[in-house]
Amino acid sequence: MATSTARALNPVAELDDIARIFGISETGLGRLFRVERQSVSEWRKKGVPLTRRASVERVADLARALEREIVPSRIPEVVNTKDKWLDGRSILETIAIGGPEPVYGYLHRLFAYGGA
Repeated sequence: MATSTARALNPVAELDDIARIFGISETGLGRLFRVERQSVSEWRKKGVPLTRRASVERVADLARALEREIVPSRIPEVVNTKDKWLDGRSILETIAIGGPEPVYGYLHRLFAYGGA
């Protein structure tokens, strides 16, 4: 997909996608990446540091996956709701602590859950 490729080449645009899809502010982005809000502002001005680009790209990929699977207007509620399958944390808290990989496992389990 051309948009995804273009975004991957522009980490600042990926920050925009994450904020828009998750419905979070600059402060929320800071919490998500475990940095101060001012650091996120610097990333926007000077570019996302090389050491953070992979993390930003992985979180943006997860955000876009959620946007494909969930009604977009519901995503902010979904990512802020705590769940026992995430050890009582929300998706955003889980990403901040362990990155997006545990969330992919959670989503797979959630979407595959048949209620049995």
